[in-house]
Amino acid sequence: MAMSPHNIISEIDGLGDKTAKKLIWNARNALGMTEFIAAEEIDENTEYITTGSSELNRILGGGFQTGKLTEVYGPFKSGKTNLAHTIAVTIQLSRKKGGLGSAVAYIDTENTFSKEKIKRIAKRFELDPKKVLSQIFHARIYSSDHQNQMIQKAETLCKTRNVRLIVVDSLMALMRTEYVGIGMLARRQGVLNNMIHALSRIAETYNCAILLTNQVSTKMMGMFSADDAIGGNIVAHGCHFRVMFKTKGFSSNNSLKRRAIIVDAPDLPPEEVEFFITSVGIADTEKGDVPEAKGLDFEVETLFEEENDTEENVTLEENSGERSLVEVKGIGEGTVKNLVKGGIQSVEDLLNSDPDAIASRISGISSKMIVEWQKNAKALLSV
Repeated sequence: MAMSPHNIISEIDGLGDKTAKKLIWNARNALGMTEFIAAEEIDENTEYITTGSSELNRILGGGFQTGKLTEVYGPFKSGKTNLAHTIAVTIQLSRKKGGLGSAVAYIDTENTFSKEKIKRIAKRFELDPKKVLSQIFHARIYSSDHQNQMIQKAETLCKTRNVRLIVVDSLMALMRTEYVGIGMLARRQGVLNNMIHALSRIAETYNCAILLTNQVSTKMMGMFSADDAIGGNIVAHGCHFRVMFKTKGFSSNNSLKRRAIIVDAPDLPPEEVEFFITSVGIADTEKGDVPEAKGLDFEVETLFEEENDTEENVTLEENSGERSLVEVKGIGEGTVKNLVKGGIQSVEDLLNSDPDAIASRISGISSKMIVEWQKNAKALLSV
């Protein structure tokens, strides 16, 4: 109530503008929000969540900060979704190990959330994968209005389920397709402004961290080009920390090394570091870093997916307990390799995936073929 604008409260049935203002002012008075205080008395209750990379933690001043909005933007394959998965696990670590022992609300606008990736990252940090998954509250989002609705619902999870991190992956993906053209820009920015304001209020009220991943557009400047985050000044001014991810070198397929650049921060200098994207999350090395993964055979990721950052190259042995794709009638060893490169690791993955989505990101495979394989997979599992 105290942090809400009066025009929102006045829309509640039975409340007029005058009554809404009075209720808000009384709430602010009760919370001591109507008095100035000396700067030395400001309560410092910031906590930090490890990113999985000590170098990235360092330039962020210790990790992702609670009570703040952090935007991470970058091009296709730069590691944004990989980071989102990593921090969804690391927040569940104890404070001594860089976490908060808390849960996460994961708002997924591009359908890139991967349970298998979460399991591998959990093993790297010596956490129980099943327990980790139980503390990630996931919402698949289909429109910007739905996105706004679930941001509001995430606040309830902060109250009731010990959520201290909200991930929005990604912030602008839906809005940039729904609001097309200069004539829709003002409306889009209004919707975006409401989202950013709501997230900022939640972050401050519940001292939780907010991670927003964002896409980029390429701007031509004569003979040169530069990537810039989508969302304009609304996002730029609304986020406390802005970090840009870049691919290392000319081809992101040839290296898993990435660069992180502090673009804007209230108390941090501009700085740049390198890190790796791996099948067990963000790390300082190609094989993952401390705590060392035990009993987990992982490889650095190969990059053959569509525009998301869940690129994976996983050995079949890693999916022990799941049926191998090669057991499915009609799928040969060569096809298995292509499916794995496209993110389909097991029979279960095949059955839980949309045929059109698989076909769109793997050349030489049609939706009709996927449907037939899914039928054969169901027959295999029923034996």
